Amino acid sequence: MVDWQKTAEFVAKKHNLSILRTLINGQQGLGFNSIMNTNTGITPRILSTRLKELEKSGLIQKNLVLGTKPKIEYLALPKAQGLKKIISELDKWGQKEL
Repeated sequence: MVDWQKTAEFVAKKHNLSILRTLINGQQGLGFNSIMNTNTGITPRILSTRLKELEKSGLIQKNLVLGTKPKIEYLALPKAQGLKKIISELDKWGQKEL
């Protein structure tokens, strides 16, 4: 498969960019529910699936945060940070054109 086809499939996969946008714009790791609440229209099952896929592709990292109440947080990795400008430009375009 040609590289641009892989890119197009990644971008077209529902919720991928939305999840990454949420994590890239976050100041710190975000929990599952925070990501759910920021991404309307996504089901818990689909979010779980997408997070696993994004983690497998090396775009995000899943961390266990220890404390009185241990929790899982997700962080955008440097590989995903490369999409920040692209996602920002898509946001600007969408606000103007859609």
